[in-house]
Amino acid sequence: MKKLYITIFVLFLSACTRPVQTNEFWIKNSQNENIFIRTDGLENVSSHKLVIIQHGLASNMNHTAVQEAKQAFLDNHYVVVTFDSRYSLGKGNNDVEKVELKTFTQDLETVADWVKKQPFYTEPFALVGHSLGGASVIEFSAKYPEQVSILVPITPVVSGKLWEKSCMENMPDFCRRWQHNGVYEYTDKQNNKTAIIPFSVVTSSKNYDAYNLATQINAKTLLIAAENDIVINPDDIRNLSKHIDNALIATIKSSGHNFEEQQNRNDLYQAINAFLTQ
Repeated sequence: MKKLYITIFVLFLSACTRPVQTNEFWIKNSQNENIFIRTDGLENVSSHKLVIIQHGLASNMNHTAVQEAKQAFLDNHYVVVTFDSRYSLGKGNNDVEKVELKTFTQDLETVADWVKKQPFYTEPFALVGHSLGGASVIEFSAKYPEQVSILVPITPVVSGKLWEKSCMENMPDFCRRWQHNGVYEYTDKQNNKTAIIPFSVVTSSKNYDAYNLATQINAKTLLIAAENDIVINPDDIRNLSKHIDNALIATIKSSGHNFEEQQNRNDLYQAINAFLTQ
């Protein structure tokens, strides 16, 4: 009997010390830098539906646009992968001053390579990106058209030149100071983190133009614009929709770039959900 008690006690300790399964991971890119990943909806693996969602500049996976998109895909039985890019205000190094569209696209490819090694991987998959992340997922979809079946860029950067133009037209004083100083200090109200954002993120994006990539995209596409967006001109997004085969456009009324009001969030969710269920 004593041996039985000892055996039970050992098994109990073993159970207590066994690693707890988690859906959050740190992975490393080829430069040995960390990227934080979260997976949700693993109970949906049998549906063979997968989406990767990328946040925007000086943001993270908890951004409103990411979370509303995430919920819409979960409600449509997808496995959802979100992540914090290296140079963001997420769980990475927060060194936003190093950010470029190039670093965003590199991070997306790093995450996609990791996802391909996971038991829940299925192809083709869906891609969603907000703002600078929207440009990143557009580039990925054009580069790997056979891998992406659904594409949802949310208030995406359409081109570096149009981004600068919109900034100068809608926020001229701010943008001229930003350009002159080379940087500006930004505080994320959601997590109270501060970042130095370089103007070079705009200028280095000038070799990117989604109009030139449009014909290479095979995915079923929903482009989302915000009616009152002063960061990305909604007309630029509407014009882009005309260049991508079978693309749909949804404009979120009375919304700014970041969907700050609850009604904006509800409308964003409904637009994505309707697209997935049609």
